[in-house]
Amino acid sequence: MGNKVKLFDVDIDDLTKSGALGIVDAALNKKDKMFIATLNPEIVMYANSNPGYLRAIQAADLKVADGIGLVVGARILGLPLKERIPGIELMEEMLKMASAKKLRVFLYGAKPAVLAKLVEVLNEKYPGIQVVGDRDGYHGNGRQAADHVIESKPDMTFVALGFPKQEQWIYDHLPEFPDGVYMGVGGSFDVLSGTIKRAPLFWRKLNLEWLYRLLRQPSRFKRFLVIPQFLLKVLKSRK
Repeated sequence: MGNKVKLFDVDIDDLTKSGALGIVDAALNKKDKMFIATLNPEIVMYANSNPGYLRAIQAADLKVADGIGLVVGARILGLPLKERIPGIELMEEMLKMASAKKLRVFLYGAKPAVLAKLVEVLNEKYPGIQVVGDRDGYHGNGRQAADHVIESKPDMTFVALGFPKQEQWIYDHLPEFPDGVYMGVGGSFDVLSGTIKRAPLFWRKLNLEWLYRLLRQPSRFKRFLVIPQFLLKVLKSRK
């Protein structure tokens, strides 16, 4: 995968979005099995204090810096990452790839209404893809979802259960899954379905998407406190 940047106990691939997509494309062409983790400071901090989850994250074949805090933290340590790779943008590019190649896609997670709307949106926006299975994150259990994936034999599986559940679920079942790409995508189903609005491009260009989300959803305040905690930990770790 090339160069990696280590933040505490987590190795992050130092890639551009186009570079990451090239790796995904190669894995699909070779019919390999690939686990992608999209990381942010909250995930890194949680993994740092939860050995089981850290094992799951480190098992990912591709670990990309979704959160701008990771890019800033790496820069502070003198180990700059090439760029931030938002998980939702990586997913969108993968869906374009799936449409062009007429690949099989499986969707797992989110509320039933959100998932149903997402399937409609994807069929309309990416006509070449085959949505071969979908399960919401509120009915059934992880074992049933895993069996559904095994039966469906998708080329791409997107899991929107939120961390740490989505990465742990992929890790736990990966050995029995068919070849393909498996990726945790957090709240991307809500955005791509149109249920939640993503930050306007202006905010994204300024790397302030996190602030836009906080202003729109003040209830997330406690979760965002991890960003300054993470950066403080980075500063203290400098030699």
